[in-house]
Amino acid sequence: MKKPYSVMGIGALLALMLVACAPQVVEVEVPGEVITVPEVVTVVVPGEAPPVEEEVQPVTILASWGGDEEAGFREVLDAFTAKTGIPYTYEGSRAVTVLLTSRVAGGSPPDVAMLPRPGVMVALARAGSILPLDGVRGDEILPPDILTDNYSQAWIDLGTVDNLFYGLTVKANSKSTFWYKPASFEALGVSPPNTWDELTAIADAYLAAGQTPYSMGGLDGWTLTDWFENIYVRVAGPEMYLKLFVTHEVEWTDPTVVEAMERFREIVDPDTKLAGGSEGALSTGFIDAFSVMLRDDPGAEMYYEGGFMSSFGAQNHPDLTCGEDYAFFEFPEIDPAWGKPVVGGGDLAVVFVDRPEVREFIRFLASPEANTIWASAEAGSVVSPNSNVSLDVYAPCTALEAAQLTQAASFVFDGSDLAPAAVGGDAMFIGLQDFVDNPAGIADVLEFLEEVADRSY
Repeated sequence: MKKPYSVMGIGALLALMLVACAPQVVEVEVPGEVITVPEVVTVVVPGEAPPVEEEVQPVTILASWGGDEEAGFREVLDAFTAKTGIPYTYEGSRAVTVLLTSRVAGGSPPDVAMLPRPGVMVALARAGSILPLDGVRGDEILPPDILTDNYSQAWIDLGTVDNLFYGLTVKANSKSTFWYKPASFEALGVSPPNTWDELTAIADAYLAAGQTPYSMGGLDGWTLTDWFENIYVRVAGPEMYLKLFVTHEVEWTDPTVVEAMERFREIVDPDTKLAGGSEGALSTGFIDAFSVMLRDDPGAEMYYEGGFMSSFGAQNHPDLTCGEDYAFFEFPEIDPAWGKPVVGGGDLAVVFVDRPEVREFIRFLASPEANTIWASAEAGSVVSPNSNVSLDVYAPCTALEAAQLTQAASFVFDGSDLAPAAVGGDAMFIGLQDFVDNPAGIADVLEFLEEVADRSY
């Protein structure tokens, strides 16, 4: 039974309402009877101040970007303020993860943070620190149609934790790009390979013609981890890839890892396939290794590394045109079951506070408008995973990278960045450099990596 209303209380309430309100009539149900009372209507009396509107609060954003990266992002932020009237506060820190952890622990997180890797997003989501962008049906922070209209399933999957969507990928890069010279391929009578067998056949054809197939920047150990990651995800698939790097449910001595290393061996053994042999590969940095392919007297005909190499080509070989004198094909397929997953990196926007200004911001950030501004920024332009950004805003090679990213059936983050630092850093660098020096020593390298991994997870 409902608690009866006090007659005195009702009378007092009516008196107050009659003084302040216009006499529009509504009915209020009280147990056992219906009472007619005036509806409350706000009246502004001349000489009195109008009702105070709630002040628009700035959106606070934390990211790792400074310099040109920050300048490009600020073009997006300024456009947001111009469009909505909502101000923003931006803070950039290279130690963004450490700073964010401290802010969350202290109860003062930013409204929005840009995370450089998905593992941080997963931890924050499972701790209840960030909000699902699709949490309440019909009242989502980011309505599902905005997401599905602008992003492929690969990017939705990347931002999903336990069946809820938390992370909007705002920029990305591909490390599944294999560089070559179209004129060299034409002279050899070959086309860009689609499969691993086609790639190795091209390498054999170059050897037969007295030319060196590959340049490799193995002095920088991370380039070798990129090689392995692309091979492994094509051998074992994205799920096993994450189990190897993220959770260590797959050991480094697993047969799938051995198979991937045997595939890698086909690149480096015999070392006549490498510019300068194994010694040359291990004493050349990644930028110089690209120039080995591009210079007038090339020491190799192909070079593997990420899409970001186009900027070094433009900087160091301004007489050459990317897309004409050099270009890339997608890292070839190994197992048709997995196709060509894209390995790369990126940044994900996550939300800590739900209020109207933040909703406006995250929806703007997901729009083709915002992504087009960012992709065409005068400084600090990015490759956007938003599929509705016209490829015309990019330089030719960057447009190819953007097409690869927006059309990706699956995307996995750089594995060495997902693994504990002890594994993804020195151990993988040293282990894979030892492998290039001695390709027959696969078992020893994998046992070493497993020993380090066993102590690190």
